[in-house]
Amino acid sequence: MIDATKTMKQTVLDEPLFGEFLVSKGFPFSLDNPITDLVTFADVVQVRQLDERAFLAEYERYRVRAKGE
Repeated sequence: MIDATKTMKQTVLDEPLFGEFLVSKGFPFSLDNPITDLVTFADVVQVRQLDERAFLAEYERYRVRAKGE
């Protein structure tokens, strides 16, 4: 599960597929971007006005499909 308090960089290092999911959703995500050292998933949820539960549920479906390949 995604820990909303970790930096985005640490989140994606712990769960690389989450970075792929973000890109697939149109997020301009890259570990090379220094902002990933500062911003948490909670920050992204707030700034993007995401429904955190729905977004994470969609990620879970994405993760299951990716692991099934």
